[in-house]
Amino acid sequence: MLICKKRIRNVEHYVKSLSIGQEIILAVPVNQTDPKILQDIGFNRNLDSGETVLPAVVGPITEFNSNGKYTVHKDQDMETVYRQGEWSWKEFRGRDTTVEKSKIVDIPYKRYPRTFIKPPAIEISIAAHSNGEKIVISPSILYEKENEKILLHAINVFLEIFGYCEIRNSELESIIKAPVKKLNWDILPKGRKPWGELKPLLNELNNSVSEGNKVVIDKRFELINTHEPEFVALGRAGFSGYVVFGFPDKNLYILESNQTNNATYVFQEDWEHLSTMTKAEILNDKLHKDRLVHKKSWFNLMNRLLYQ
Repeated sequence: MLICKKRIRNVEHYVKSLSIGQEIILAVPVNQTDPKILQDIGFNRNLDSGETVLPAVVGPITEFNSNGKYTVHKDQDMETVYRQGEWSWKEFRGRDTTVEKSKIVDIPYKRYPRTFIKPPAIEISIAAHSNGEKIVISPSILYEKENEKILLHAINVFLEIFGYCEIRNSELESIIKAPVKKLNWDILPKGRKPWGELKPLLNELNNSVSEGNKVVIDKRFELINTHEPEFVALGRAGFSGYVVFGFPDKNLYILESNQTNNATYVFQEDWEHLSTMTKAEILNDKLHKDRLVHKKSWFNLMNRLLYQ
């Protein structure tokens, strides 16, 4: 079944020939796909079998797939929440002398309550058909009524990226002969780096961030780096904007993002395991050791955690 649309609203028309309990896979032939599209969403130039990525954001569907979204409850009373910002002032030092000072503060504002919907985090892979043809595929999806929502989302991810996709049966699964090679992280050369050396490497993450928020983000990254992580890994593709600071000697792995009003996740999993997990698994509430909300207290809490 070939689907050629920008987006579909339900799967009913496309699953009539499927049987309940059937394993299906979404597929797009590599030789019918613009190589630039594949590189833009995170694949390497060689497109080796087994390469797997959380696709980079190219539109609203992949944005939700990578980062989740909020449901805003405009039928409820507005609430007071806080965002972090930099406050600057001039401090009087006598004899008409002043010194420029600044600090990170919590700024209150009103908004409607909202509920966060976690990202589905559908990853896509390069597979090899038995005839040697390379194919971009989704994870295997069990066709059941309760899975129609995730199937709809997966189809729309493919349609947003490629403009079409094909539903294939599970016979494809038996001829995939490559181990999975995750491409979601770039590990910087190991070794402790002074902030002056690390900051330029992180600057690219903040290209789409406002100047005011860059100050707050840099302060958070800088504080973590003062504790001398053994390694730093930068997220790529759908993990773009995330950074992992690794402290194996403390059994702590700090997942920080370039979002100013989110949260920092703290893990005690070894990096090799953490780097193979999906974004949905990483952000699952049951897996992290701690979650530090981006508020004024964040700096003290992070210092306390890393001084252990």
